[in-house]
Amino acid sequence: MLRDLRFAFRMLASRPWFSATVIVTLALSIGVNTTIFTLVNAVLFKPVPIPNGERLVVVSERQSSDPQGRLRISVAEFRDYRAQNRTLEGLEVTDSTPGVISEAGNPPERYDMALVSPGLFGMLQTYPVLGRPFGQADGVKGAAPVVLIGHSVWQKRYNGATDIVGRVVRVNGAPATVVGVMPEGFRFPNTQDLWMPLVPTPGDDDRASRHLMAFGLLSKGTDISKAQVDLARISGAMSKEFPTTNKEVSALVQTFQERFNGGPVKFVFLLTQGAVAFVLLIACANVANMMLSRAESRSREIAVRAAVGASRLQIVRQLLTESVVLSVIGGTLGLFLSQFGVHAFDLATQDVGKPYWVQFTMDWHAFGYFAVISIATGLVFGIVPALRASRVDLNTALKDGSATGTRRGGRLSGALVVFQFALTLVLLSGAGLMIRSFIEARLINPFVPSEHLLTARVSLPDGKGERYESVDARRKMHDRVYERLSALPGVTGIALTSDMPGLGSQNRDIEIEGQVPKDPKRLPQAAAVFATPSYLPTIGLSLLMGRTFSSTDGLEGREASVVTRAFAARFWPDTSPIGKRFRFITDGKPAAWNTVIGVCGDLVQETMTENPPPLAYFSDRQEPWAWMGILLRTGGDPATVTSSLRVALQDLDPNLPLFEVRTLPAAIDHEYWFLKVFGALFLSFALIALLMASVGVYAVVAQSTSRRTREIGIRMALGASAGRVVRLVLARGLLQLGIGLAAGLGCAILAMRLMHSVPGLSQHGDSLVFVVVGVILIAVGGFACWLPARRAAHVAPTEALRSE
Repeated sequence: MLRDLRFAFRMLASRPWFSATVIVTLALSIGVNTTIFTLVNAVLFKPVPIPNGERLVVVSERQSSDPQGRLRISVAEFRDYRAQNRTLEGLEVTDSTPGVISEAGNPPERYDMALVSPGLFGMLQTYPVLGRPFGQADGVKGAAPVVLIGHSVWQKRYNGATDIVGRVVRVNGAPATVVGVMPEGFRFPNTQDLWMPLVPTPGDDDRASRHLMAFGLLSKGTDISKAQVDLARISGAMSKEFPTTNKEVSALVQTFQERFNGGPVKFVFLLTQGAVAFVLLIACANVANMMLSRAESRSREIAVRAAVGASRLQIVRQLLTESVVLSVIGGTLGLFLSQFGVHAFDLATQDVGKPYWVQFTMDWHAFGYFAVISIATGLVFGIVPALRASRVDLNTALKDGSATGTRRGGRLSGALVVFQFALTLVLLSGAGLMIRSFIEARLINPFVPSEHLLTARVSLPDGKGERYESVDARRKMHDRVYERLSALPGVTGIALTSDMPGLGSQNRDIEIEGQVPKDPKRLPQAAAVFATPSYLPTIGLSLLMGRTFSSTDGLEGREASVVTRAFAARFWPDTSPIGKRFRFITDGKPAAWNTVIGVCGDLVQETMTENPPPLAYFSDRQEPWAWMGILLRTGGDPATVTSSLRVALQDLDPNLPLFEVRTLPAAIDHEYWFLKVFGALFLSFALIALLMASVGVYAVVAQSTSRRTREIGIRMALGASAGRVVRLVLARGLLQLGIGLAAGLGCAILAMRLMHSVPGLSQHGDSLVFVVVGVILIAVGGFACWLPARRAAHVAPTEALRSE
């Protein structure tokens, strides 16, 4: 083996350009595979970064009528699960809610907050770096309110003040004492920066009030299946004891990653892993082709080895050793490239709501994966050339040392080229679909002056006992905000809305007056947006008939709606919709009738859903949302009014933070970040694959042409023109390219159907993607075939004949 290794390195050094080409090809393919596996491992498999994180599980519930759905648990159920289970060392709960910190002289800020059972941090074995964790006394009724703050809050809001512990701040308007600072990076369970103890409330005995997320720690030596059986036993007993609230409700125990990163997230990452597997297969086919060509040129060397007594096994072992050495060197270089790829992906996903426990770093699983594919790749691309080269005809190989390719070898090389182009077409089609979807998201509603619109959010505290609990209080605040912001310098338009244009809506069941639904159990739906009367002119949406909202529309008894053209065509196709009525149906209960007062143009409000319901607008007076959206239109850069917007809001209510402040294009980019990021990934994979496939077809055509040098010389000596020689050489390459495109098209159609299940991806336009991808492949592949054909056509007949 040592002799084989020494000789392998000598062979690499003797053919530096060949070795460099193979190493670079393998470095790119193994590098992107290691990068993506690192990402997949971080999202789907790596345990939460806490002590015993591999034993942490999530406990939820599901109904037999909806096995895919997930229910949180109630306080009463939590008590039963914790008291009666036999497989968990601990069981604690959290309840996520927004948290606004405010104090005199420091502007309010909004953070994600969790109300937690006091024993949570003890179960997680994660304690404050300053101060103390919650004690059981903090979770009893009447206890003084306390709060734990995240490390980033401590650093950014309080500049790392050492006297932060014991300071009294206001959390959601109520005083609370800061008792500790959590470690840097800790934001359990997802993106939380504030924690307060969960205290008893009058509704805790209501088993139907399921609002808690439960986390458990498996006992040592207990697997998740035993815990599932254990908690299912408890939920079964509850369903018998409390049939009204727990009938057909059963416990569900899942790993942390399965609970939070299942569904579309898991599908997208596994889809990406499959895409890079295609890149690796293309690289293997490409390198195998190069190794086949090299084996032909070494036929005399291998024949001499066989002649002096080398067995076929020894020859195969030597050639495979060379392949594995090349693969390991390429993989090592790819490992360094993957570090840059992982870092770039981490930077691209910093501001997208990524859970804190998803840490894109390599661990021993990623290194193990890298080691396995580095060795396996060398064996995969080396085995066929090694077996073929080891079959030696000594008489033929030793006659004059000439390397003559076989028809069978040519067919194998051609098949590998076809394979490469087929997989490349699939990758390019996937990249094209993602890029097209991202462009469509950016270009929706072209009439909306996006570059001049600033978006922001304000959350009005509307809980029980809060200052904006009543509809009238929220309505008055809407009026004050609208009046104050209308006076801002540089603002040419303002609107308050429940949803920004192109960024979703509130889907509701409706009943159309005078129309009987086809299926009473499946009522028609409407996409509802609640906004001030200025909304339509602010976003540039034209009114086609009727009128827009007045100052009294939306009040009780004056419920009204402006519907889009698509809404009118859907429900009143043969008559004017003006004066028609429809109403919301919520939990089987009808609301007041809405009278249609106007029809406006169509607007794409929801792009993440296939066939979204038609859109209708309602006055914000009808439902003055606490989750208030602000749209400011300016004549120039809207970002310039951000500071004055903050000051104006502070003047109205110093305890209200402004958040999600972005221009409309930035808000859309933030919503569809995954299309941009994964589209760029797929495009990079496809370009690498295209480069390798092009090099592969060039190498095969060039090798085939060199074997036919004498034939070409004879043809030219007999009068064949340069054009005829070019067509002769091009024919084989273009035939392989055509077969590859045909095979790849069938695979791409299946892949596109699979990708259409990802929310946000375009559901149409596949034909355009296929046409563009086909043109690119034909152009690049044709050019790769034309280069050796052109060179062959310019060889003098005397030189061609002299070469042999």
